[in-house]
Order: sequence, then structure tokens, then C-alpha cells
Amino acid sequence: MRNDTIILAPWLTDYRLPQQGQARVLMFPYSGAGSLAYFPWAKAWRERGTTVDFLGVQLPGRESRLRETCITEVPLLVEQLLQAILPLLDQPFVFFGHSLGALVAFEVCRGLRQQGLPLPQHLFVSAFRAPDLPNPNPPMSQLLEADLIARLRHYGGTPEAVLANADLRELLLPIVRADFTLHETYQYRDAMPLPCPLTAFTGADDTFVTPEYMAGWHKQTSEVFEQVVYPGGHFFLHEQMTDISRRLQNALKGE
Repeated sequence: MRNDTIILAPWLTDYRLPQQGQARVLMFPYSGAGSLAYFPWAKAWRERGTTVDFLGVQLPGRESRLRETCITEVPLLVEQLLQAILPLLDQPFVFFGHSLGALVAFEVCRGLRQQGLPLPQHLFVSAFRAPDLPNPNPPMSQLLEADLIARLRHYGGTPEAVLANADLRELLLPIVRADFTLHETYQYRDAMPLPCPLTAFTGADDTFVTPEYMAGWHKQTSEVFEQVVYPGGHFFLHEQMTDISRRLQNALKGE
């Protein structure tokens, strides 16, 4: 079983599911979301009997960390995440990040390399443009509430019951604004490609991050690159949970 001296909270969760500690997948959430976005994944993962640990990244300002202040600067977020995952680098691991989570996972990889620490056996990025490209979409962090809600509806992924409830909106919108600020203030820095395989997932009908925007990720790796286009829009990932999970597990097997 997992070494109990490893403290996951507050930055990571194992969803209170049995862990083996032999290999790990770290899942980085998208804008407005916390680690619970991946709870169905974790449950299905464990039900299949895999010996790979499934860990969700939990950022400040949401769910179990609701009373904390959201972080709005990528370098600060990466610095703190690096410290949190240091005890987990003793076993093979892979990263998966969707939308904003893809950007954070990428920058954490860069931080690991800069410090001479182990890199993931594979980096999976999903629904976020190649990081050297400028943001093709208009800023959202400072939109009026009604306009922001309309944009979230357009994105999909946020239940209508949440958007229609004033109390839930009061909780959600500050998190969304903070996460969009992370995205909109991000400044790409030129660096050598990462020496780990990289797979980019995208939705064929995603109007915010098109397959063309994802293709440029090939410049961020010196190893094998693959782009996978799934049916669906920006939140295709949940419909493709089984196939994506299979790819994550295969990466840890070296397949």
C-alpha cells in the first residue's frame, strides 16, 4: 500500500480510494473546477483493479480549500505545486491536464526539469492551445456577470443548475475569474523541448481550441508526439474517459 508518510493534502487527493504507490497519474483540473471533476474517473479507475494510483490536483479557493485565496499567477502556482508533488516523484508517473490544467501541467513539467527532478513518463495535454500561441479568444476574467455566464454556457461543462442558482454562482464565478486571469496573464518563455513523450487531445467540434491550435504542441517535446482528435466540443474528455484512461495506463506500461 501507499507509504502513509506521504501527505497529499491540501494540494492533492486520492479520493479516499485504496492506493498502491507503485505508479501514479496526476490529474490537473480545468478552469472553475476542482479535483472532484475527476472523481468519476478515479472511481472507475479503481473498479478496474489497476495498481496505478489516481491523484487529483486541488487548487486553492475551491472545494476542500474554499476558504483559501485563489492563485492568479502561473509562476506562483507552479512553485507551490512543485513543492507539493516532491514526495511523489519516487515512482513512475504521468500528467494529464484539461484546458487550463494542461497549461499548468506543462509548466510544472518545465519546473521539474529546471530543478533537475524526474519528469513524467508522458505528458497528456487536452483542449489548450500550443502554449507559444497567443490567446485567440477574447478575455473573460473581467466580463460583467451576465456576459460571463453567457460565455460559460457557450463553453459547456458547467451544469445549468449551477448557472441558474444565485448562491452557487456566488461561489463559482470568483473561481472562474481567477482561473481565467491565470490563463490571460500567462507569458510563454522559450525553452528547450521537454524530453518526454507528449500527447495532445482535442475535440473535433471545439470552437475555442481547434485541432489546429493543438497541433503546435509537437514543438514542446523532443520525444514522440501524438495528436488525438475525439468527437465533441470543449468538454469531450468526460465522454472519452475510458479511452483516455486506457492511454494513461498504457503510458505507464511503456506502451
